[in-house]
Amino acid sequence: MTITSKYISYRETGFFSQLILDYIQKDPALYSLPLFPPDRLGLSKAIIERQQFATNRPAIVAHLKDQYQGIKLANPVRENIESLLQPSTFTITTAHQNNLFTGPLYFFYKILHAIRLAMYCKVQFPELHFVPVFFIGSEDADLEELNHIHVGNLTHRWNTEQKGAVGRMKVDQELLNLIDELAGEWGGLPHGKEWIEMLKSSYQEQDTLARATLRMVDQLFGRFGVVVIDADAKSLKELGKSIFSFDLEAGQTEAAINPTLNQMKEWGYSAQALVRPINLFYLKEGLRQRIEKVNDKWQVVGTTIQFNQQQLMQELEQYPERFSPNVILRGLYQSLLLPDIAFIGGGSELAYWMPLISLHKKMSIPFPVLILRNSFLLVSAEQSAKLAKLGLETRHLFQSIEKLLGDCYTEADKKNCSLKAELIQLQEFYRELAQKAEGVDFSLKGHAEAIGKNGERLVKGMEKKMARAIKQKYSAREKKLLALKTALFPNGKLQERVDHMGTFYAQYGSQLLDHLLEASYPLEPFFTMTTID
Repeated sequence: MTITSKYISYRETGFFSQLILDYIQKDPALYSLPLFPPDRLGLSKAIIERQQFATNRPAIVAHLKDQYQGIKLANPVRENIESLLQPSTFTITTAHQNNLFTGPLYFFYKILHAIRLAMYCKVQFPELHFVPVFFIGSEDADLEELNHIHVGNLTHRWNTEQKGAVGRMKVDQELLNLIDELAGEWGGLPHGKEWIEMLKSSYQEQDTLARATLRMVDQLFGRFGVVVIDADAKSLKELGKSIFSFDLEAGQTEAAINPTLNQMKEWGYSAQALVRPINLFYLKEGLRQRIEKVNDKWQVVGTTIQFNQQQLMQELEQYPERFSPNVILRGLYQSLLLPDIAFIGGGSELAYWMPLISLHKKMSIPFPVLILRNSFLLVSAEQSAKLAKLGLETRHLFQSIEKLLGDCYTEADKKNCSLKAELIQLQEFYRELAQKAEGVDFSLKGHAEAIGKNGERLVKGMEKKMARAIKQKYSAREKKLLALKTALFPNGKLQERVDHMGTFYAQYGSQLLDHLLEASYPLEPFFTMTTID
């Protein structure tokens, strides 16, 4: 297998917000928040700031060793876990919920980018060590977002009655049956059986989905030294109690973040995440519900559970694992736990991370360099050949069908699509005719004008017929373009947000990951178009 990669700007794709475009172009106003720039200098500053913060490294390593019990570790993972005890080791972290069977393609792109950036940092700062980390968002309770995958035109869904945090849900027979169903989709491809076996060994009955995700990521990326962390653990929530108690004083987190949010709104950017007076959920088996303060009570929304202040502090002290950060607090919790110098995320993730800098400052926790994750468009050799026959490159597919068809019209066809000039001439002719008719007999003017309107209608009808005929001339091209656009931009979205890696792994095997890693830029902000042969 060989792959060829070409790069275009994120602006050229038309899929990225103005906030993200301004961020990667280092807009001075945006960086006045102040953010470290996503470059070597920014990473250097983040390292210095992180060195001055007391990370509880022994607690993290003890948790990781316990978490990996029963899993045979690759040497690079074992060595990276041990290295976290050293003050010279830092983490490059990316995060995602435990989507079913890893979810969309960008799940992989995030992790590959973390690996690539860790390699880059080792070259730039050889006296230090850098560990790529995947942080599982195992406490997310949005099952509808996480319980399905798309394979071609089909959606495969895990139907379960389980409730609460998805990471705590158990692998059941329904899910195992789904793997068997997918074997029919992928089993006949060159590496399909390998992928199915990976799923079966990762998703073991009665294990949690978080542990299944850990196994899957470890099998795929353990050879690169990727360390997976599931922070839904009492030992780690113990470390987060200062954050949780701060947030439970309703309104404090809001007060810390809102000035930054308001400033960003003044610059024309919209908020990506809602900051609430309290940004914690109450978490038990089968339950994850928001905590709200009503008068002098703290209530768990949708339940009869409530606490007074003394009871709440006692609950936090005894059961910190029952408090679960929302999207606003999750970043702060992550920055507290890990010696992060960089966080890698998609456009929406960076958008909700940026305002968190003021919350980090308030809590005196270092803020990482934010890195926009790499994006890929994977194109098969067959698709590339079809594009070449149409005289197009992959980059052209980011344009609309109308624009692509319009650009391929010959100059004569573009000219013949419109009879505007002829209509103007016709209208002038009938005006002159009406004037002459009026000079002969005033009653003839109306007759001449009626003839003119009828002639105009006939010409406009002819214009429509000519336009249809010209469009028909290009109909075969339009069908081919539509087929390619639909295949590479499913539902009008970026491929990486819909398609599943299983289809590509089953076809190309693990070496695809090596090629994508090689094609990944550590810091340069370009969208990657990759042709696989």
